[in-house]
Amino acid sequence: MKLVLVGSGVRTPLMIHGLIQRQTDLGLAEVVLHDDDAERLWTMGRFAAFVAERGGATFAVRAEHDAREALRGADFVFTAIRVGQDAHRVLDEQIPLRHGVLGQETTGPGGLAMALRTIPVLLSYATMLQDVAPDAWVVNFTNPAGLITQALRAQTGLKVIGICDTPTSMRTSLASFLGRNPDEVRLDYVGLNHLGWVRRVLVDGRDRLPELVDRYDELRRHSHEWALFDPGLIRQLGLLPNEYLYYFYSRDQAVRHIRESGGTRGGQIREINDALWRELGADVADGRLPEALANYERRMRFRSSTYMARERGTAVEEPTGNLDDFLGSEGYAALALDVMEAIARQRPARLVLNVPNDGCLPELRRDDVVEVTTMVDAHGPVPLATGGLPEAAVPLTVAVKAYERLAVEAALTGSREAAVAALVAHPLVGSYPLAVTLVDELVAAHGAFLPGFERVRG
Repeated sequence: MKLVLVGSGVRTPLMIHGLIQRQTDLGLAEVVLHDDDAERLWTMGRFAAFVAERGGATFAVRAEHDAREALRGADFVFTAIRVGQDAHRVLDEQIPLRHGVLGQETTGPGGLAMALRTIPVLLSYATMLQDVAPDAWVVNFTNPAGLITQALRAQTGLKVIGICDTPTSMRTSLASFLGRNPDEVRLDYVGLNHLGWVRRVLVDGRDRLPELVDRYDELRRHSHEWALFDPGLIRQLGLLPNEYLYYFYSRDQAVRHIRESGGTRGGQIREINDALWRELGADVADGRLPEALANYERRMRFRSSTYMARERGTAVEEPTGNLDDFLGSEGYAALALDVMEAIARQRPARLVLNVPNDGCLPELRRDDVVEVTTMVDAHGPVPLATGGLPEAAVPLTVAVKAYERLAVEAALTGSREAAVAALVAHPLVGSYPLAVTLVDELVAAHGAFLPGFERVRG
């Protein structure tokens, strides 16, 4: 089996580590790294090969700058790119904040700008893939994952599945709180990417959600991801929300915390990643690969520990643990491998994925991409019937999906009118004059990454 990783970013070694654990089951022969940044690709190619050799990989790892050659003959393609790199993520976050609107890379105006830059680039890869490996499965981790998956499914004949590790993290956290193994806990999860809810938590055939709602104060103390929500809100909902819903349920608080922190998550990530790439490039170029691995682990552990700390308004705790535990800790790699294993080895798996609705949620269109509990096997994913959205989830889901449809239209057509309409529809904006201002400023800031957009005139 040939796997191509499109986008050789800092998380690549985590994927390599996960692949080593399952290389026999997957029948993996070759992993090809591709990136449009030749210098980073050279560095990560050599570093990833070292991680593979250190871990006893039986598959080959190589870097290929030519996209068509990288994709040729692929069985699976894993996409994780960031158009404009961290510098443009910072703009996505800073510009809305100037107007008192949430600045976040996947939600609201920042998510729109990221989608507008990213969808055309991934469609160019899709065109190549249709020529050189039309039967390949595409596992998309590029954010905003739901929007990207919707665009790829709508515009190509490729087999595309979107993944996000947040629902997996939720299950792991709940299992820990209940004193069970994650494999013993089943979540009934519905919604959209970064906008979903858990409405049942099944353990030994019994729904433990009512107990979790009653004990939410304890759950908040157990894991920081639940500390974002007030117990009163949880009792009102009767559901457990994805942590990204904090941006909707506590919008003003999130904006205030980010502003008071003195920066944005994107700026923080840029500093961490810039230092990581400098160290990694120097160590790899000088052949200091064990030192490179130690420095990589230190930087990545700190990066992980700072996740959503600004939004919560909390200090960062010094992370602990050993290297191998850290390499195996990030859920996105495990989820991607679960998908590939279910398809390639015909081992059905129940996973939360971004897939076409196909009537699963009657409140939405059949071709809308949703994030729901799904069965995956050799034939691909099938969303499980849910009986529709919980009543408390309907207003936000319908509104955000309307925004997503318009965002995809804007990215495909270069229409600034559609981009403005998308932000008017978005619950975090909802104002035409503000939407015009945000679109104008974001388009101007991203310049060459958003060709074809003309100034909106009200």
